[in-house]
Amino acid sequence: MTDKGLLLTKILELYPVKAEYVRAILDSHKIDEDGSIKATELLEFFKTLYVDDTLRNDDSINLNKLRSEVEAFELQIKNNDNRIRISDLALLLPQKERLFLKFISFCRKKLTSVEFFELLLKYTTDKSGKISQEQLYRMVKDFANEIGTPEDNCADCVRYILALFNADEDAPLDIFDFPRLFNIENNFLKRLKPKGKFRAIDFDNIIRHYDRDANGTIDAGGELMALIADVLEYAEIRVNGELLFEMVDAALELCDKTSVQRLETEDLKIILTQLPKQKIG
Repeated sequence: MTDKGLLLTKILELYPVKAEYVRAILDSHKIDEDGSIKATELLEFFKTLYVDDTLRNDDSINLNKLRSEVEAFELQIKNNDNRIRISDLALLLPQKERLFLKFISFCRKKLTSVEFFELLLKYTTDKSGKISQEQLYRMVKDFANEIGTPEDNCADCVRYILALFNADEDAPLDIFDFPRLFNIENNFLKRLKPKGKFRAIDFDNIIRHYDRDANGTIDAGGELMALIADVLEYAEIRVNGELLFEMVDAALELCDKTSVQRLETEDLKIILTQLPKQKIG
């Protein structure tokens, strides 16, 4: 067994882990872009959660013995940069929780904003800006099929995902809830132009960035949704998923006079000059 495998085995020996514990890890912002976390930080999470959730109500566990064992283990790893991938945890958990952690690991892979919206558009087609439980189940089921995991674990995985958002199992999720789950690149417009006016070369760079199929334009769909979402964030305008769809349609109505369902460089100038003046001047 690898060193990381031994670390994981020891951590799980000390603290049997529930899939729900991943929520605290995700919310901590301590996971790297590659989906890994320091072994010491992982141990600390599980220690805190396990004590709160289990040990206080279990008189059969010797807290002093457990504490000394944990302290000894921490001494072994505190000076090393031992990192553990969240996906590795999946190998040591029950099957129904394994799919959830593998799905979380998949979500932690770096996505461009275009890739993110193209993924969501595969499962939401009604322009409601929402992902229903049924649509989320299809997303998880497709992922399970890709990695060869039994589909009968998908319902548990969906339940765990909804728990991450404190969502009612019958309530749909807004598409803007999902950036909490996915690892999406920083806003390209903010990186390109933190302040000041956009120049001609900037429009060319914007086209190249959002034009995922490299046809020289920004097509309606994931490319345009990503652009509009980033424009709104750049302008510090908060919207929900339904309003984003409405604004995408409004951009097409404003710019796409020939109804070809795509935007050219000149169309970009129209959209970007609609930003608040303090953001472009």
